[in-house]
Amino acid sequence: MKHFLALFAFLCALCGQSLAAEVPKPAAKLAATKSAALEEKFDGELSKDWFWGLGTWTAKDGILRGYESGPRRHGPVKMRRFPLRDGIVECEFRLGGKATFAGIIFNGSQERGHLVHLVMGEDQLRILAHPKKGETVELLKQPATLAAGEWHRVKIEFRGNTLTAAVDDKIITANNPCIAEEKLTFGLGGDSGGPEGEKAGALEFRKLKITSKP
Repeated sequence: MKHFLALFAFLCALCGQSLAAEVPKPAAKLAATKSAALEEKFDGELSKDWFWGLGTWTAKDGILRGYESGPRRHGPVKMRRFPLRDGIVECEFRLGGKATFAGIIFNGSQERGHLVHLVMGEDQLRILAHPKKGETVELLKQPATLAAGEWHRVKIEFRGNTLTAAVDDKIITANNPCIAEEKLTFGLGGDSGGPEGEKAGALEFRKLKITSKP
């Protein structure tokens, strides 16, 4: 666990620096999704809205796949532009090999930096807020079991100061004023297993949809 937390903090710090350099079965139900404003097919070359990343990423046969590569010790991350305040973000993800967690991070402007981060680990779920640039507050941490090699569903709803996420059949929620800020970009990534590249492990994402609400 200590290794997981230390690695996560390291990845967040490096990601922030890089972005600055670049421009029960639950009874509670999330709001019904309207027609998607964004739907990624991942069946070919990514659009220019996917503007920055670390590691090696490929989009093929409906799957976005990433793994750590190169001399820099950093998990894979791929960033995309998409303005969002209130709305719903959905996708499926899979941890391959030695991968330990997948994450979805939402950012403001380059000057503002990170806003909120959902971390989906093999043994826990976390929601991290960034009330101001360079500051991280853990809003929630709960035990979870996410089997490697299996697809897992995630659905995130932003409503004002509240983030509600359903990861498979587990629903978590957290509140912070920074959640209500406009999210200009988001990133998919996490820890893919280590610096040995694809043979260590990989992260995979598919069926990405985003619905923005007025």
